[in-house]
Amino acid sequence: IMLTLSIKARLLVVLGLCCLSRAFSSSSSKPFTVLPKSSTGQHAAAFSTAQRHPHSLSLRKRVTPLLSLRGGEQEEGASLNEDPTPTTSLTGKMSVLAPVASILQSLGSAYSTQLTNRPILTKSVTATFIFGLSDWTAQKIEGSDEEEAKMNWTRIISASLVGLLYFGPAAHGWYETIFRILPKQSLISTLQKAALGQLLFGPSFTCIFFATSLMQSGEFTLGSWFKKIKSDFLGAWVAGLGFWPLVDLFSYSVLPSRWIPLFVNVCSYVWTIYLSLVANKRASSDAEPSAS
Repeated sequence: IMLTLSIKARLLVVLGLCCLSRAFSSSSSKPFTVLPKSSTGQHAAAFSTAQRHPHSLSLRKRVTPLLSLRGGEQEEGASLNEDPTPTTSLTGKMSVLAPVASILQSLGSAYSTQLTNRPILTKSVTATFIFGLSDWTAQKIEGSDEEEAKMNWTRIISASLVGLLYFGPAAHGWYETIFRILPKQSLISTLQKAALGQLLFGPSFTCIFFATSLMQSGEFTLGSWFKKIKSDFLGAWVAGLGFWPLVDLFSYSVLPSRWIPLFVNVCSYVWTIYLSLVANKRASSDAEPSAS
């Protein structure tokens, strides 16, 4: 073959063979290196991730310098975990309210214990305090002149005695009896209890209060008491229809029976203020014609 070729062709063939031998000798001098299985798997995982997310590698290259400027990835994680809401003020308020809540809880527990061990005495003492406070408030509302601004402690003591000697024991006996007669807590039973309260317990309390107001003023007689009932009872009873049925409906349907007298005592604070104001107006109106 070499004899039949021309000189140029012979030179090209020789040059090609020399290049091939040179390339083969240089590649054979560097032996192949086998990668370990772990690195092979890592490269394969990286290759598959790069195929699925082609932009993740470039994004990481851009974010990494920023993280290095901020102190690394740990600092970034710490900044993300920081709570932006200010909790110092809330913690301070809770620390201030904690003693108050503890005191209230202790008082409630002590009152509940006394209510179980001495129910009548506990209810009577509670009514004494509330009735005296209600009359004191009524005198504060009434007082406009200097003479009226002076506290009538006889009247306050009389109202307190109504709570101690009448309302406390009577309320205990009334609610014990009414729950024994009507033990259910249905709507009909609740309405029946409220109606009985307006027909029996409420009117008796109003009459006792009128008698006490006459006693503390030194004007009590059976005739004056009946006259007071005749003149003032109907108006007070009608006014009570807008107040006590709501109290009864709530107490009978929501509260346990042992806590109803306490709730009624608190509501009696408002009602006794009203009765004190009405009684004082009646007394002043009666005193003006007699003085003239």
